Amino acid sequence: MASRLVRTLAGFAPYGVRRSVAGAIVDLKSLPGRLSDRSRWAEPWSFVHNVGNGDFQAIGVMLLDNLKDHAGLKADDQVLDIGCGNGRVAAQLAPLLRGAGGYMGFDISRAGIAACRRRYSGEPHMLFAHLDVWNGEYNQRGRIADVDTVFPAEDGSIDLAFATSVFTHMRMPAARRYLAETTRVLKPGGRFAFTAFVLEPGREASADFAFKPFDETSAAVDVRYPERAIGHRRTSLEAATAAAGLIVARFWRGNWTAGGGYNGGQDLYLAVKP
Repeated sequence: MASRLVRTLAGFAPYGVRRSVAGAIVDLKSLPGRLSDRSRWAEPWSFVHNVGNGDFQAIGVMLLDNLKDHAGLKADDQVLDIGCGNGRVAAQLAPLLRGAGGYMGFDISRAGIAACRRRYSGEPHMLFAHLDVWNGEYNQRGRIADVDTVFPAEDGSIDLAFATSVFTHMRMPAARRYLAETTRVLKPGGRFAFTAFVLEPGREASADFAFKPFDETSAAVDVRYPERAIGHRRTSLEAATAAAGLIVARFWRGNWTAGGGYNGGQDLYLAVKP
């Protein structure tokens, strides 16, 4: 009850305060596990850079397993982590890719990237970049327009790119740009795994995500602050994916509403560059 009241009051606060309060709630929930498990003492604190909710370790493991099971992750892949946050997937990928693979993660959170660089300073295969891209929820002072984003990777250099809970905080024009940039950096045959709230008949809202009409392509939980949580219509999202030059190979419904078909909360796509 108390945490629900805090979240309600935080909803009226500036975005930076909202993120810190939400992060503090995550930290409080994780405290017993951190204290009892010495290996978790180095985990980042969400109230400092809250760029991903939930248990840092458990969710990182789940996302790694999904990349293996659904996107064909291999130890010699060159991997691009789009929106790497504070490194919960990077923590799982670092030992796997250490021998023959490589990793580049980027995020719009300066604090999140700083934390990752400190943690992996002795891991030359683990690279991180901060992009000061505008986002209405995570970086309102960003100097780069989201539709002008350029990924920190060379053309045709990436085997596997993934974006976890990135398009859920982006309007469709920005999503189109990110899809185009993903196509640019992927090798022919490269894979792109990404999650989204995909709206289709019978799956357009839930108790936790009460999406309301926002524009012709998308809906938002709060139309005043759409980047808090955005759902995209399936027809619009798949048209944008095709326009970027990617082919949808698989689609799994998540558990954010009824009808989930895998263990993730959000819907999951696997797309391939021809």
